Amino acid sequence: MTGERAGRGATRCPARPGGSARWVGVAATVLAVIAGTVVTLISGPGDAGVGGTAAAGDIGHVHALAVDPATGVLHAATHHGLYRVDGADAAVRVSTHAPDLMGFTTVGPGHFVASGHPDPHARGPANLGLIESTDGGVTWNTIALSGAADFHGLHAAHDTLYGYNSTDGAFMASTDRQVWEHRSLTVIGAFTVSPSRPDEVLAVGRNGLQRSLDGGRSWQLLPGTPSLAVLTWDTDQELFGVDADGGVWQSSDGGVTWQRRGDADAPPHALTRHGAKLYLAVAGERIIASTDGGATWSTHYQPA
Repeated sequence: MTGERAGRGATRCPARPGGSARWVGVAATVLAVIAGTVVTLISGPGDAGVGGTAAAGDIGHVHALAVDPATGVLHAATHHGLYRVDGADAAVRVSTHAPDLMGFTTVGPGHFVASGHPDPHARGPANLGLIESTDGGVTWNTIALSGAADFHGLHAAHDTLYGYNSTDGAFMASTDRQVWEHRSLTVIGAFTVSPSRPDEVLAVGRNGLQRSLDGGRSWQLLPGTPSLAVLTWDTDQELFGVDADGGVWQSSDGGVTWQRRGDADAPPHALTRHGAKLYLAVAGERIIASTDGGATWSTHYQPA
């Protein structure tokens, strides 16, 4: 809950969907959530690109963007699976299966983690928990919280994976991606972590931008900030956000003050930065890019 602090405890039990009501009136407790020992294959093996090139309408809504550090190539996590974005009109689904990926990020070269819901033709729980790929997204294994977690945000930094579980509103963190600490209950959308301070987290809340200075255990509203929808933060001076109308903003002081940089001219869906380039997924299944801090934008991908 925004502005409330979660305490610590030694209780260990699995997270359960829809559990937010159980937290009401109870002193907030940190729960270590341990994945089962069974590893589930999510996607069948094959060469990258076996899913085929996307046609108009294939990608669907983009939930997250990330660049594979092994190749420098942008990947888009979508309603219809993970796509490798090869060019202005070339997006290739990486595997034959098409899970609805709600959260997605890279943790190393060719090493991805994700969450969401299974391919409509696949068996198993409605929530994937945390899944992992070590071959660039071709195959996926379940590593934690199968059935219990639907992470709508994932961020890897400081040897820690941070996640927001939409099933119960828990902001969580893990150093091994298997045992998870529940740090608070809140209602947020996009979030990002300071590149130099592991305890500083910014998130889009119900009432505006909110900040945590204790790793997501408590939150404070940042007044007077723009109504941002997506965020990315890769150096202390390079915190970017885009508002619901496509306005592009930059902050050099951790989100306290913001300067308008430009306009993307479209509602945003996902944002990331790699090197000097910003990538923004917008309405219409398009991905646009900027090399001047959001002042101007060009098409990086649009359906053929």
